[in-house]
Order: sequence, then C-alpha cells, then structure tokens
Amino acid sequence: MNLEEFLAMEESRERDELIDLRGLDFVSEYDSHLMCPICHCPFVDPVHLQCDHVFCGSCLSSAITTIRSADSDDFPCPSCRIPAKEISTSVPRLLINMCDEIRVRCPLLTEGCEEIIPRGHVQSHVEKYCGYRLVPCPDDSCDKMMRSNDVGIKTKCMHAVRFCPRCQENVVEQDFEEHDVKLCPVLEVPCTDCQTVVTRGELDAHLESCPEVAIPCSASKYACPVKIRRADIATHEQSCPLVAMGPYFEGQNARLNSLELGMRHLQQRNEIFEDGLANIRSTLMESTRVNTSSHANRSSTQTTRDQQPRARPEVDSADSEDIATSIFSSTANSYLLSLHESLREKVGQLSHAIIDLDARASMTIMNESLRIKEDMALTNAAMNSVRMQVQWLMNPRLHQGPRGAVRANNTTEGTRTQLDSSASTAGPSTSSAQSLGFLRPRRLSDTGREGTKL
Repeated sequence: MNLEEFLAMEESRERDELIDLRGLDFVSEYDSHLMCPICHCPFVDPVHLQCDHVFCGSCLSSAITTIRSADSDDFPCPSCRIPAKEISTSVPRLLINMCDEIRVRCPLLTEGCEEIIPRGHVQSHVEKYCGYRLVPCPDDSCDKMMRSNDVGIKTKCMHAVRFCPRCQENVVEQDFEEHDVKLCPVLEVPCTDCQTVVTRGELDAHLESCPEVAIPCSASKYACPVKIRRADIATHEQSCPLVAMGPYFEGQNARLNSLELGMRHLQQRNEIFEDGLANIRSTLMESTRVNTSSHANRSSTQTTRDQQPRARPEVDSADSEDIATSIFSSTANSYLLSLHESLREKVGQLSHAIIDLDARASMTIMNESLRIKEDMALTNAAMNSVRMQVQWLMNPRLHQGPRGAVRANNTTEGTRTQLDSSASTAGPSTSSAQSLGFLRPRRLSDTGREGTKL
C-alpha cells in the first residue's frame, strides 16, 4: 500500500488496548534485532518498507507525518534514508511470535499483581484474568470502581460506611475487617516489654511511662552507649560520668557556637574589605595610567613652555593636584591594609582560642577517665578481698573445729581418772605428749592454707 493508504489505515484503526506495550517492565532479555529503530522497544504491529527495514506501525506513521514534505509522495527511510513509496504489513510470523514471547510483568504491578506473562497475553490478562483490574461496583447506586478480586468475594458495595460499635467510629466497608481485627483503638493488646494488657489507643501513652521499656541515657548525645530499662535509668545517670560533665559540654558547645558566629561575621567583613581593596587598587591603576598619559603630554609640550611663560602656573597647579591625589590614595590604601592585618590577627587569636579550648576539653576528659579507672581498680581490689574472706569463712574445716572442741569439753570429766591413772603408770614424757596432742587447738591460718587457694 502507498503512504496515504497506510496513514488512513492507522488513523481509522480502532485500538482497544488498555495499556501501552512499550512501557512494560521487561523481565527476559531479547535480541537487539527485535527493537524498533525509532522507539527502541520490541516491535508492536510491525510493518516494513521496500528496503526491508521493519518499524512499529505507529512509530512509522508518526515519522511519515513529521518528515515527509507536503509536495512529495515518498519519504526517506529513517534507517538508511532511501526514498520509500510502498509500505507492506506482511511481516514474517516468526518475528511477531518472537516479540510476543518476551516475558514482562503485569502493568498493574503497583496495585499488587506480581504475574510475569508473555507480552502477547498482556492484553487478555488485564481484561479478563488479572484480579487487580478495576471494575464497576456491584451496587448499582455506587458509581465507584473496585478490584475484581473484591467483587468475586463480596457482592456488596465496598465503598459504603460501616459503624464500629466498639470505638463508635465510621469505617469504610473495604477496610472494616482490618479495622475490626488490628486497627480498632478499643482492642486490647499486650505490651511487648512488660506484657501488660492495654487498649490500642492507650498503647502509646503506656510506652511513654512503662518501666520495662529500654531507653537511652540522657548523655547519649555525648556518646554514652548505654540503653537500659526506664526503672534503672536514674541509677545509671547518677553514676554516669558523661551526665555529670554534661553542663560543661553544653557550655563549651555554646562558646564554640558563639566563636563560630564571630568568625563568620569577621569573614564576611573581611570579604567586604577585600572587595573594597580590589576596587581601590583598580582605581589606583586607572589613575596611574592617567598620570602616565598626562606626563607624556607634558613632555611633548616641554618645548613650548619657554615660549609660553604664562602657562607655567597652571602646570604647577596640575602637579600639586596629582601629588595630593597620590598622597590621599596611598593613605587610604595603607589604612585599609592595616585594617586588614588587624582583622587577620583577630581571626588568628580566635583560632588559637578554639584550639586551646579543645585541648582543655580533651585534658579534662582524660583526667576524668583516669580517676574513673582508679576507682574501678580500688573497687576490684575490695571485691577480691571480700571474695577471699567469704571463701575462707565457707571452708568446711572451720565448722569441724568448734564441734571437736565441744566434744573434748564433754568428755574431759569422764576421762580425767583414766588420764591420771595412765599418767601414774607411764613416764612423764608420754603423758605430756598425749596431753599436748589432745588439747592443742588448731590454728586458723592452717585451715586457711589448706582450704583456700588465693
């Protein structure tokens, strides 16, 4: 067919497509030869020219309308620029099938459909099978749209307002089930930290005062990593060194902020003065050029000064004006330079002050850390001594000693006669050895050495 017939066919073609096949999300890869040279997408309703180049029907129609001149019956091919007069819609079926088999995602992906289908089936999927397509509400009195999945499950209108008897609120029918199960503020839910059952509406207020909720230390902005129960946070803050040093840090931060503001103000003033100096220097350069040109003119008229003695007072007055101007400009320049130097000195002093403050802060932190380490070492030593004393007291031999002493006291009177008789029959060395061996108390240091390993 010629160009006019092709354009008329494209205009009269009734397109029932609900989606743009070029804007789909392609999942599978495809060959570059299947791409239209104009839109760089897989062919849609492909046609080919006399030069055998293939294009999408709509892309070629737009190209003909844009490129072709009004007084010509042909137009150049967008690929090879060969003039073409005939267009054929008879494209090999293999090419069409290859384009239709490309895997794409459902265009209703944003609505929740995650189907991956061939591109040739997208149109029928959206029109018939996709559960996320919008269809009219089954209620004739409602003019809104709803998903086809909802229509299949419930035949009533999902846009009606339903009254919740628990919270006394109006909820849309489409969201009523979720509201009834999860979102109703009167529902009782347990606290995840203390397992206290409260209503959903009071859950936020309960979390603000729940003693079991883990909260960070008030010195977390000063790099305190502790995050413990709300009931124990007061005890931690009493012993946290960063909380005690918080006012000092805040004061230093406020001072640093004020110094930074001062430095910014001084920098702005410095920029203003530098701009003024640049303007003055440019003015001085221009005045120097003018003076140079005036001196050149005077030297050219030097030969005529002797002949015109009356003009000498005017020349002297011009010289005096130039001298005054140069003196004034040099004075202003030196004043601005001195002001610039003073500002630079102030900036240097401020930078030194900031460095000094940083050094003091670091030394304070280091001293506080050393003190804390010493306190911890003393605490550990005290705990070790207490542990040794407890181990010594828990030794079972210490409990056996008093029992043996009691038994010896009870049997002393009963065996005294036996001891006297044995002492009379035996020698003095034997009796003394037996009495010392029986009545000698055991030292506590011996039991401590045997039962305690330090």
